[in-house]
Amino acid sequence: MLESLQSIQQLKYGNKSVLKKENWLNYLYMTEQKNINLEQVQSLSDIREHPVLQYTERTLQILDRLDISLEHKQILEDVLKWSEVAKCGSQDIRMEWEKQGYPLAIHNIASAHIYADEQIKMDFSDRDLFKEEVIYTLILTHGLVGQYIRGEVRFQQMLPLSKFVHLKMFSPSAFNELLYALNQCIIEAVSPDLWEQIEEQVTEVVQSVSYGEQVNEYPFKERLERLRYGSIHKGENFQLEIQQLLSDPGIEKRLSLFFHNTDMWYVESALSEFTLEEFFKIFLLLIRSSSSLTVRQITFEPLMKELHYDYKGKKSVNLYKKRIIEAYLADLSMENLLHHALPDNQHVCLQVLAYDSAQQLVGVSFQFSKAGEKLIEFCQEAEKHPLYERAIIMLYDFFGFRKDAYDRLQNEQTYLADMNNSQDFKRKIVDYAVGDTMLDIGPGGGFLLDLLSKRHPKANIIGIDIASNVVAELEKKKQREQRKWHVIQGDALDLQSYVGTKKVDTIIFSSILHEMFSYIPFEGEKFNTKVVEQALHSSFQALNPNGRIIIRDGIMTDPKETLRHLRFKNITDVAFFERYVQDFKGRNIQYEWINERTVSLPINDCMEFLYTFTWGEEAYPHEVQEQFGYFTPSEFKEAISQTLGETAVITVFEHYLQDGYEEHLLMKVEVTDVDGKSIGLPDSTCFIVIEKKG
Repeated sequence: MLESLQSIQQLKYGNKSVLKKENWLNYLYMTEQKNINLEQVQSLSDIREHPVLQYTERTLQILDRLDISLEHKQILEDVLKWSEVAKCGSQDIRMEWEKQGYPLAIHNIASAHIYADEQIKMDFSDRDLFKEEVIYTLILTHGLVGQYIRGEVRFQQMLPLSKFVHLKMFSPSAFNELLYALNQCIIEAVSPDLWEQIEEQVTEVVQSVSYGEQVNEYPFKERLERLRYGSIHKGENFQLEIQQLLSDPGIEKRLSLFFHNTDMWYVESALSEFTLEEFFKIFLLLIRSSSSLTVRQITFEPLMKELHYDYKGKKSVNLYKKRIIEAYLADLSMENLLHHALPDNQHVCLQVLAYDSAQQLVGVSFQFSKAGEKLIEFCQEAEKHPLYERAIIMLYDFFGFRKDAYDRLQNEQTYLADMNNSQDFKRKIVDYAVGDTMLDIGPGGGFLLDLLSKRHPKANIIGIDIASNVVAELEKKKQREQRKWHVIQGDALDLQSYVGTKKVDTIIFSSILHEMFSYIPFEGEKFNTKVVEQALHSSFQALNPNGRIIIRDGIMTDPKETLRHLRFKNITDVAFFERYVQDFKGRNIQYEWINERTVSLPINDCMEFLYTFTWGEEAYPHEVQEQFGYFTPSEFKEAISQTLGETAVITVFEHYLQDGYEEHLLMKVEVTDVDGKSIGLPDSTCFIVIEKKG
């Protein structure tokens, strides 16, 4: 076993005396820092004590099992021991390093300086200057092969390695073995899968360095494509978007020159969640906001850390900050970024941190006003409470923009996944779809779009959603999975503006009308049935003769005056009900307590509460904002007749209790009639097909 691994083992067994003679280990252990690449972390709670030391140990364990010469193994052991120390150290030690001018933001350079400083402290007679030079240079260039493959650094940064071959200190084959082994250790320690993916590319780059092959720097567009690898993997249509963005030659000229002169760190980790256009704008802002002529190295580590936080035990992008940044960037045109003055924004701006006096090394993040930061913190705290919706409105008003009606922010991914559930009823919808053009209103995660495309491969399938974030996710899914459907951002209350009149054969409202009813103010009023009528009118105008409108949504029960008694089996759930009637936004819930566990209320108020009670605390802040049922069957038929007229024929009108409600609630409540007789839950859901006479 390597001596360094033995020292780590002694430390694990509680022998801290080893720290006195192993400074590298002391720095890694005595640290208040957690400077690790969040890109490889699934949960911030997983970042326990000494994450950098744990990573270093993994690199040494890989080295220990490699079949390479003893001389090379000894060199690499020292390289791996010292390569991460600049990420660590006590606060006092880090302050001392900063005083000495070590660029701690670029960890490999600072670690090389720290290593060199440690060697000077040794007795000169014990030093091997040739070996020190090799180790120093390998620390200095540590990780650059991987960073070059990712597009973050230029090939010229690795040229200092070639001197050892040029000076005949190593043969090309020996140096190739050394470099290959080093990169295997540092990449495989991050992820064995990652090493497997890029081993072939690493081999090519290492050979180019070792054998002195002439390598040209990546052209601007190829480097960009490498920097956007993660985004492309998630579905970004890079080739199409880059062509559109570079239609102005001034943009390519400005960015190409900047990229030619600059190395970058943590680009993908920080910027992969932003669109390519936003990516461009951030760099153009950076060029304007810094002494761009002197900048040679940029780290996006501050932004990477700023954008991530712990959400319910998992690493999550802080969507409050991301939306604010997106809105800020949306107000900046490419033309203005290149040639004109920019509007002032007192609440958010790009922050460029100079890490050296010459401003050759800078860090990048976004800075929010103090009041804005407090509001963001308030929103994060309000996530679990009905205050959430009001907190979001305050935040978005403060930063000067409005949220999309269905932007769920922190539960966005869960929401889109939920929209893909209930697959059986969506398959039923597909059975009733007809014609050559089909429109899915509020397509959510895209499951219904996929089903329609599979069942009707020759049809033109379109999804339309008011929320830009939903549209963006669907565009990525389309690109990633090579789907043929289309998606547009638009208003379902004005379909003619997006698809025209008499152009669509099937229009689908799958669990979306109740959200429009709940969230969209119509004539200044939310929870207004006129919004449902307008959605039906708009869709009917867009519908071809003989076309169909298909609706699957909530339903209320006739007669509305029917009473139900609701008995809570657990007395603690009474508080949930009392909180609900205060927080529910749809209407005033009418109720009367029969005893401490039993409440009497109208059948539809009872059912509306049970929807939220079923979903529980996590969904509570959102569910109290929505009303699932808005029409009884008779009211729905009347609304269709009055709104659409005689040419609208209802061919299917079904209503039923959705599976799962009774089973889920059985252990929590008992529902009876006014005489105390147990009775089943009323219908929750309707399925309606409306045909337009030819």
